[in-house]
Amino acid sequence: MCQIDISRSLAARVGTHEAHVGVREGDTVRDVIERLASEYGTQVQTGMLDGERLRSDVIAVRNPDRDHEPVTAASSLEPGDTLEFHLTSEHDKVSGTA
Repeated sequence: MCQIDISRSLAARVGTHEAHVGVREGDTVRDVIERLASEYGTQVQTGMLDGERLRSDVIAVRNPDRDHEPVTAASSLEPGDTLEFHLTSEHDKVSGTA
């Protein structure tokens, strides 16, 4: 399973702020977003993806409590990863760099 945390502002766009999604070896961030869309509705996909990529105003971070590693839609995931999504306008507040 992959824990998904979505910031409040982005959650208003996509309709959920927290979820758990099954992850298999080789799955990507895009695969997780597509699974979220199948569960919560197509607004998740349109609110987070622009074609095959993350929308320009969406930032994804893997394991924010440990590594805080920025990832792209094509980045591979492992079971047990945590993903955090937020808008670029929230980046300083979320990353603690403000």
